Amino acid sequence: MSFKKTKLPPIWWGDKISQFNSFKNRYFAMKKRNLISGILLWILWLSWVTIVSFATFAQLPSFHFDFSLPLPSKNDLFQTISSNEQNKINILITGIGGGDHDGADLTDTILFTSIHPESKTVSLLSIPRDLYVEYPLGGRGKINEIYMRWLSSKQTVAQSMNDLGDKMREITGEKMDHYLNIDFDGFIKFIDLLGGIELNIEEDLIDNKYPDNNWWYTTFSLKKGQQTLDGATALKYARSRHSTSDFDRSHRQQLVIKSLKEKLFSLDILTSPTKVKSLYYAVVSHIKTDLSMGQLASLALFGKDVPTSNILAFNLNDSCFQWLAYCQSGGFLYTPIRDLFGGASVLLPDGATPTNINAYAETSKFSNIVFNYPEMFLENQEITIINSTKSSGIANTIALYLKKFGFNIPDRDSIGSTKDLYEKTQVFATWDSENKIWISPTSKTLEALSLFLFAPQQTIPTNRYSKTPGPKIEVILGKDYKIAVGE
Repeated sequence: MSFKKTKLPPIWWGDKISQFNSFKNRYFAMKKRNLISGILLWILWLSWVTIVSFATFAQLPSFHFDFSLPLPSKNDLFQTISSNEQNKINILITGIGGGDHDGADLTDTILFTSIHPESKTVSLLSIPRDLYVEYPLGGRGKINEIYMRWLSSKQTVAQSMNDLGDKMREITGEKMDHYLNIDFDGFIKFIDLLGGIELNIEEDLIDNKYPDNNWWYTTFSLKKGQQTLDGATALKYARSRHSTSDFDRSHRQQLVIKSLKEKLFSLDILTSPTKVKSLYYAVVSHIKTDLSMGQLASLALFGKDVPTSNILAFNLNDSCFQWLAYCQSGGFLYTPIRDLFGGASVLLPDGATPTNINAYAETSKFSNIVFNYPEMFLENQEITIINSTKSSGIANTIALYLKKFGFNIPDRDSIGSTKDLYEKTQVFATWDSENKIWISPTSKTLEALSLFLFAPQQTIPTNRYSKTPGPKIEVILGKDYKIAVGE
């Protein structure tokens, strides 16, 4: 493990504050360019599993909503769908514009999805379309072109998706079991056939730079109050990125999901054969997948039991600025100088160079946590890092590194030092005796942490060094910290 600072390109900034603002603006600009990733993080899963449920019922000779119908068991589901030894399903979900638009087959949304039956969790990892990669059959370019290029070279959809899946395995270390390719015309038609969705618009929304799909912008606006949105308007409401924050956009997407879910599972929809079949035939031409109808139905039935809070969304991004102690989960990318790539704005993994772009060790580590330790994010266990050595700054450095992998190290009162001298690094799991809250030795957070800190773990009755109450995982860095953290 290395904690060297990421080398940042020597551009024209003045002081460090200007540098930070420039980096921050670039980061949010990158997120704005990925026009559809926000929607898919949530809507794709919820709408898709419902659509395929409808599709299955629509195929019955005489449709009726019968709760006595025999359903496939969970074990049958994962034995027939997954070849993964860890009893999970990895599905590559891609979103394309479709239709007659330029670049209709560009996969501008790429989601690697892992479904876990035991914990009833779904992990979604979004890969930015601007990630610069080597193409499977030669050449280099943005990852969103792999599917389009291979499809245009007379390959089938399956071959093209498998090529993209092979590249995803390089980046994440995870094997693709199946794929699902969706365009957004289907999403619009789907909502329109439902008669729209009802939303309480909490405040006026005005976006003067909403893309018009004709290489320019249009103005999109909505007035506050209760409204019924058709498919096109609902899509714009969820996608709009200008004039509002990322937090606000995420909140709007959650409102759309809630309204869509309520409309989909209302009794009058589910008991109408005509409506169900209309929904199915409206979207069937907009979905390409290698999953059978029975497998899709099984996934849909499983998805109904997954709590919304158990759908965990992550992305790879370039948000990490070590010298300012600012970092977000998934911050393993950086933006190189555009002149080195013909003026194109691209992203590279940390450690990669324009001549050697295949540096996926850290993205694979992050993917391992996301896809194989989803319970860690549900536990959301606070971690405190304490430096007991005479080397200053190491607690901050290690805390920043662990934050990139999603470990919960609060911004305040979670990093400190002690005069107690520890020869060896220790990990303490504490418990709150007053409230009878404790950290289980089988905690997935502790298990995941052991992948990064090779130190003994033990449970102690109270916090030793944490400044805030409640059970904590305390990491005490001893003299052997370089060995313990694999530096």
